[in-house]
Amino acid sequence: MVLKMSGIKLIVFDLDGTLVNSQYDLTDSVNFVRQKYGFSPLPVDKVASYLGSGITALVRAVLSELNTTGFDTAVKMFKDNYAKHLTDKTLPYKDVIEMLSNIPQQKVLLSNKDEKFSKQILKTLGLSKFFTEIYGGDSFKEKKPNPLPIYEIIKKFSLSKENVVMVGDGTNDIMVGKNAGIKTIGVLYGYSSQEQLNNLAPDYIAENPAEIVNIVKRLNS
Repeated sequence: MVLKMSGIKLIVFDLDGTLVNSQYDLTDSVNFVRQKYGFSPLPVDKVASYLGSGITALVRAVLSELNTTGFDTAVKMFKDNYAKHLTDKTLPYKDVIEMLSNIPQQKVLLSNKDEKFSKQILKTLGLSKFFTEIYGGDSFKEKKPNPLPIYEIIKKFSLSKENVVMVGDGTNDIMVGKNAGIKTIGVLYGYSSQEQLNNLAPDYIAENPAEIVNIVKRLNS
């Protein structure tokens, strides 16, 4: 039975660029692999521009010089290195813990990053306790921006689209919400600029984590 009660009952959060700043650890692993192939390192902002679609897409973007037959090996090399350095430099954004504490609704994590990496990062940083479920890019048959993960989450929690909101900083986060027909909150403190977010046209834009709390409250008023 699907609940038809009005108001937001579930918040779906992205991870990278929304809850945690992981661009430095990701850049280090990118450059570790690039060095192995004899390529020069990339700056953090360049790597950050490729984030959001999962590790395989990231490796393809940052190793565009590589012959396509070598990508599987490169992806494995990246994952093996990244697994050892998930939280060397990765930290929650300022006020994220307070924000999560002040949202009473159930919360789900939906990242395009591998589920095991997402879970380990949240556990190490003390964020796991805030989430009922933690999903990654390999948790469903499709990943963001395909709406399937949102449909599966809505079904699991026996909710309707009106009860769910997606919070994220990137294209895939806003588009998965739009594709699934749920409300979206774009965050400005992550990896996307004001112009990029404006072009994506989320339903709401939060300049900081505290504004996410206020938006959710307004949606339920």
